[in-house]
Amino acid sequence: MTRPRSHYPRGETRKALVLDAAVEVIAEHGLEGVTHRAIAKAAGVPLSTTSYFFASLDDLIGAAVTRIAESILEAVESLVADAATLTQGNKPVEEYVDRLLDVVTAPRERQILVQFEAYLGTTRRPELAEPVRRIVEAYEHAAATAFSALGAPEPDKAARHLVAVLDGFALQRIAHPRPDDAMLLREAIRTVANAHLGARS
Repeated sequence: MTRPRSHYPRGETRKALVLDAAVEVIAEHGLEGVTHRAIAKAAGVPLSTTSYFFASLDDLIGAAVTRIAESILEAVESLVADAATLTQGNKPVEEYVDRLLDVVTAPRERQILVQFEAYLGTTRRPELAEPVRRIVEAYEHAAATAFSALGAPEPDKAARHLVAVLDGFALQRIAHPRPDDAMLLREAIRTVANAHLGARS
C-alpha cells in the first residue's frame, strides 16, 4: 500500500539529518570512527533510522560523501560558466583567479576534512571511488575550460597541474594553517597559469 504523500517530506528530512550527521561524524572521527550508533546519536534519531534508509554502513558513508561531492559540484559549475567567457589578457585572468579562490577557500573545514577522508578511503572502500572521481573531474573540467579559453596548448594537462596544487594547499591548510595561505595560493595559481600560457605557440 502506498504511503500518503504527507509522509515523504518527513522521511526525506530525517534522511537528510542522518546524512548531515554522517558528515559530522566522518569529519570528527574519520571513516573508521563511523558507526550506526554514532550517526544516530549525532542526528538525534532512533538507532533504527540509519538502517531504515541505508542497507549498510558502507552505503551510508558513500551517500554522505556523495552529499559533499554534490555541494562542491554546485559551486564548481559556476566556475565552468565563468571560464567559458574568458579572453586573453590580464584582467579576465585576475578576475577568474579571484573567483577560483572564492570557491576553493569557501568550503567549511568539516567539508574539506570529509573530502580528504574520502580521497584516502578509496583504497579500502570502493563505494567512495565514484563521488571522489566526480569531485576531481569537476575541478579539472572547470580549470581545463579556463585554460582552453585562454589559449593554453594543453588545457587538460594544465588543469591537472592546477588541481594538484589546489588539493595540496587545501591539505596543508588543514594540517598547518598560516596567515599568508591565500596569498601564496594566488601566487601558485599564477605560476601554474604562466607556465602553461607562456608555452603558447
